[in-house]
Amino acid sequence: MLVWLPVNKPRKVSMMSRLIPVIIMIICITGLAACKDDDAGNETADREQLTKMEAEIDGLIGEATCTDARDCRSIAFGDKPCGGPWSYKVYSVTGVDTLQVAGMVDAYNKFNTVLNNRHGWMSDCMVVMPPNIDCMEGRCVAIE
Repeated sequence: MLVWLPVNKPRKVSMMSRLIPVIIMIICITGLAACKDDDAGNETADREQLTKMEAEIDGLIGEATCTDARDCRSIAFGDKPCGGPWSYKVYSVTGVDTLQVAGMVDAYNKFNTVLNNRHGWMSDCMVVMPPNIDCMEGRCVAIE
């Protein structure tokens, strides 16, 4: 049995139908460029938020006054993209709510982790060790 299939005839393609894919591509590229600019703006705002959070933590820690080294602690601060903290904050357990310090630092570290992923931040991957700490002249300090 012979079956006759219709043959597709070439059809005329208007100029507009040729331009539509080009227009769509231009819109997409423009949209991506705009998103890139938004990411840069968001990155600036995100960095400002980290700075604000650190200032609040430093304000809570204050002078880190002490009578001896047993009053002093350090806490891992920040989150490097390849792991570990950026540094350590030294604080005193006297005159400060240690749970509040730990909670604020934890929130900072978690936000830093989110931003590492969001903005593709990189680091030197150097391991930062906890500092030796002591009470000197009535203040908790890191000893180098």
